Amino acid sequence: MKCKLISEKNILIVILCIAFFARFISLMAFMDKNNIPIHESGITAYPHIDDSQLYHGTAKNLAEGKGYSYSTTEVPRELPEYFRPAPFSHTYYQNFYPPVYSSFLGLWYYFFGASILAYAIPQIILGTVSCYLTFVIAKEIFSSKAALMAGFLLSVYHPLVWWTSYIRAETLFIFLLLLSILFLLKAVKNNLDIKNTVIAGVILAVTCLCRTVVLYLPIFIVFYFIIVFFRKDKKRLLYGIPVFLLSFYLSLAPWAYRNYTLYNQFTITSSDAWATFYGCNVTSADLPFFDLYEIKYDEEKAALALSKGLKEESIAFVKKYPVKYIKLCIKRFFVFWGPITKKPSFIKKFLDTIIYIVVFPMAFYGFYKSKWWANERSGFKPAPTLLITVILYYTVLHSAVGVDDALIYRYPIIPFICIFSGYGYYTYLKPISSSR
Repeated sequence: MKCKLISEKNILIVILCIAFFARFISLMAFMDKNNIPIHESGITAYPHIDDSQLYHGTAKNLAEGKGYSYSTTEVPRELPEYFRPAPFSHTYYQNFYPPVYSSFLGLWYYFFGASILAYAIPQIILGTVSCYLTFVIAKEIFSSKAALMAGFLLSVYHPLVWWTSYIRAETLFIFLLLLSILFLLKAVKNNLDIKNTVIAGVILAVTCLCRTVVLYLPIFIVFYFIIVFFRKDKKRLLYGIPVFLLSFYLSLAPWAYRNYTLYNQFTITSSDAWATFYGCNVTSADLPFFDLYEIKYDEEKAALALSKGLKEESIAFVKKYPVKYIKLCIKRFFVFWGPITKKPSFIKKFLDTIIYIVVFPMAFYGFYKSKWWANERSGFKPAPTLLITVILYYTVLHSAVGVDDALIYRYPIIPFICIFSGYGYYTYLKPISSSR
């Protein structure tokens, strides 16, 4: 009887219930903190124009049949590059963000109205399902006990729990990224079979259309394929890599074509794609939520001309100040892997430090105990190495470009960190339980 009560299935159900209710309670706290009634959208929690305002406004227009556009009366005389006039009053087509998250919101707004529960409940469910996907991936790579620990750690990882209530893309993005990794694992396990490889490429493309941060991840995945299959089966690479890349980039083509018809440029994101790099490296004046981590610049940087564009100025900055840029990259690397940044409140710093101590040290231990680099045939164990590839990609990208003051850019790899942490706890506690 006791064995039935503590079966893997029952423990997993308890963990998923914890995940759901933790996120639901967080939503109630979010609504209370910001005085948001059930029938309102909660947009009052974002008093300044930011990502949430743009997501929400675009979703409302989609639900009202105005297309992928944003309505505002505060557009400057000269329109930003990502705005184009739409055939509605004070409404503009935009490509500042790709379409998946606003479409996700717009779908719920269309059926249930623009209330906070219309998007928050689906996000709570997605956050819970992400805990389940984390369990499935961890079980595929390690063991069921390590997987249960990984799922539990993600279920109570409070920054992600709290973030579920926000009108932000991360909850949906993490779910899609986990789903794409799950199918990549299946593809690798089945020697890059066409079915799973195509599904992985398509889902990763949808993930990219949720947040374009994964745009260059396929390049890392290709190198991962080469590492795993070069010694094992070169023929698999000859069709596996093209199939994966084609399924990814062809899935982006409709959105790129839409942007071409509006902006005369094949792009899946804004024409102002270098804005983040410029704001996080050349100057912080335009992006006050990003920190240059106390590297001081002389007055000469203010004289850099903007006439050539943000891309040209950013490249010129790196060429002119390579040592300063390298210092920035190094500092961002340590911040990205650290517990906190300087700006958040003391309470957030305290809570973030607690969960960091619980998860990250054992994740580093799990990295080591997994011995992902030790495989007789390819030199690397395929499954854990895939997670390492994604973690490496995010680390390199944000070290090179920018880290935000709340470490939100690190959120997408937290499930993978929890997987290695779960395995770390499992390998550490296993000898103790065996001795008993």
